[in-house]
Amino acid sequence: MNKILLLFVLVSPVCLAEWQLNSDESHLSFISIKNGLVAEVHLFKSLSGDVSGEGQATINVELASLETNIPIRNDRMKSMLFEVQRYATATAKAMLDISQYTDLTPGQSAESRVDLSLDLHGVSQQMFAVVKVTRTDQEIWQVTSIEPLVLNAVSHNLAEGIEALRSVAGLKEITPVVPITFSLQFNSN
Repeated sequence: MNKILLLFVLVSPVCLAEWQLNSDESHLSFISIKNGLVAEVHLFKSLSGDVSGEGQATINVELASLETNIPIRNDRMKSMLFEVQRYATATAKAMLDISQYTDLTPGQSAESRVDLSLDLHGVSQQMFAVVKVTRTDQEIWQVTSIEPLVLNAVSHNLAEGIEALRSVAGLKEITPVVPITFSLQFNSN
C-alpha cells in the first residue's frame, strides 16, 4: 500500500498538472495583404484553452472577437469570410510532451516544433508551429511563436469569402496566404 501511495505522490504532479490559458495575457494576430502591397495586422480578442496533465493542448479562438480597427471591415470579415453564425470558433489541438516544460525552472526556455491540427471553417488541417516555451514563474508558462504559422485560407474553404470581401471592397486582390503569430500565457492550476 505504501508503494502505491509513494508512486501516486511522485507521479501526480506531472499527471495531474493542468494549465489554463490566461486570455488577458494572450494574443493571436494575423496579417492580410491586399493588392499585393498593403499589409494589415488583425487580432482576435477572445481566446480560451488549456493543456491537460497528459499534454493534450486545446486553443479556441472566438472568431466573432475579430478586431481589424475598422468596424465595417470587422462586420464584413465576420459575416462574409468567417461566417461566425455557422462557425463560431477555430480550434487548434496538439499533443505535447508536457514534462519538457514542467521540468524547466523559472527563467528557462525550450524551443519545440509542435504538430497540430487546426479546425477552421469546418475543415481540419495538419500544420506545425515552432514555439519557444518559457517558464516565467513557478506557475506561469509563456508560449510564443518563433516563426509565423502560414495558413492557406483556400485549404479551409475560405476562398469564396475572400472573393466576396475583395469584390465589396473594390480591391484587385486579397492574398489567401496568411501569416499568424501568437503569444500565449498559461497558468498552472
